[in-house]
Amino acid sequence: MRGRKMVWFAAGAIVAGMAAAIPVGASSESGTRQIAAYGTSSFATDELVGGSVQAPELARLGSDAGGTPSDAAPIFPDRSKSNGRKADGQNSGESSRDRSNTRQLLSFDGLNHNDQRFANGGNQFSLEPPDQGLCAGNGFVIETVNDVLAVYNTSGNKLVGPVDLNTFYAYAAAINRTTGVRGPELTDPSCYFDAATQRWFHVVLTLEVVPSGANGGRLTGPNRLDIAVSQTSDPTGTWSLYHLPVQDDGTQGTPNHGCSAGSPPATWRTNPNACIGDYPHIGADANGFYVSTNEYSLFGPEYKAAQVYAFSKRALASGAATVGVSQIDTTNMVRGNQAGFTVWPAVAPNSNTGNSDDSSASRSGTEFFLSSNAADEVNAAMSGTSTDLIVWALTNTSSLNSPQPNIRMSNAVLRVGRYAMPPKAQQKPGATPLADCLNDTTLPVTATLSG
Repeated sequence: MRGRKMVWFAAGAIVAGMAAAIPVGASSESGTRQIAAYGTSSFATDELVGGSVQAPELARLGSDAGGTPSDAAPIFPDRSKSNGRKADGQNSGESSRDRSNTRQLLSFDGLNHNDQRFANGGNQFSLEPPDQGLCAGNGFVIETVNDVLAVYNTSGNKLVGPVDLNTFYAYAAAINRTTGVRGPELTDPSCYFDAATQRWFHVVLTLEVVPSGANGGRLTGPNRLDIAVSQTSDPTGTWSLYHLPVQDDGTQGTPNHGCSAGSPPATWRTNPNACIGDYPHIGADANGFYVSTNEYSLFGPEYKAAQVYAFSKRALASGAATVGVSQIDTTNMVRGNQAGFTVWPAVAPNSNTGNSDDSSASRSGTEFFLSSNAADEVNAAMSGTSTDLIVWALTNTSSLNSPQPNIRMSNAVLRVGRYAMPPKAQQKPGATPLADCLNDTTLPVTATLSG
């Protein structure tokens, strides 16, 4: 969820070169279910209110039955098994400047912590890191962070927002500062403008919590991908909203992936065997809109596999009342014994249109993905290094526009120079705020906040 990003160099060239070779390797078919639109949303006028620190300032999400944080159920829904060991990659020897000569044309102040904390009348928690999502098109720029979003023009002038994500997705406030009642926890926002359909897409992971009482704020198990799609090319207007449950415990139409309940079980968990659809990434081609997640047990210790969700982009863009979603489980899809991890979809909205010079036209549309196997989740040696780059292809994406999609996912493993997982940042010594690291889920940390 946080801080697990890999940097890919020359990825476009690699994917293009693999178009003919992709069928080599493991492959998997999908299962399809229907999800329904549950309403609409728009940007309400929301004046920021000033304020000071209020208890509780930080969200309380999960702990074991005794109320003590455990390895099986971290305080935050973040997941990462890599321990931040120092590992060395291979020096490429390249030192020349990027030939594209990219340079900054414009910068402006975006959303800050004050915007986040005091949106929705101050009925928010203090959160970090921001997990920024940014997208632009048609003269607009959307910035989204944990847990607000705003729309700007291309000169950097704010047009609407900030609006908190709980309000945008029609949920109760993160915390009602008068009653103490909690709403769902929303995290990992991302956004995308699709030039082909002239629609904006926004995605967030939502986790249900106990709303009130002694266990108020603790995770209960159900979690979902919330998807918002603008109804026009103007993001300041109305959006259609969709829920996709991703707990994968056999409830709400999800498959049962056998996630463990953790020990000891907690009475407030309605779905003790829930998985979590962590770290969502989004992409698109001419036919589909795609979201990938890393699936872990929410309350247990294990990693399962990357999940890929494929939607008809045309159906989402039209604001259809129901939309089909095809789910692919990448368990054992790499070399027959390794799961996918952070299977990142490409953003190529005008590709695979069937042009005669399009190498993917024979497959009726192909969406490409990239992933690594350096992380401990899928690296048996737990070395934090790898010489593999996994290239994935989802073929026959044009069938996403049919009632019964017939898509197929496959991959090939490329040998590359050795690369390594980045080490964890060193915590600076000193008094507050240097002593506080709110995102460190491996140590019991007490946040001391002052006005």
